[in-house]
Amino acid sequence: MSANVDGYILFASLAAISIGSIYLAGRMAARRGRGFTAWAWIAAVIGPLALPLILLLPNLHRENQG
Repeated sequence: MSANVDGYILFASLAAISIGSIYLAGRMAARRGRGFTAWAWIAAVIGPLALPLILLLPNLHRENQG
């Protein structure tokens, strides 16, 4: 019984982290000059790994200001 409940808790927490990372990746991408929708879909496919990937790409807003 305990292992079954632990599995549900693990699944729910992983689902919440994945959904949160989709929104966060879209917002981070939009702030860095990239498309919200495109990066939300990328995060939906590769999950939280999209967050460090966005940070590795250059900031497009900073290049236009200077």
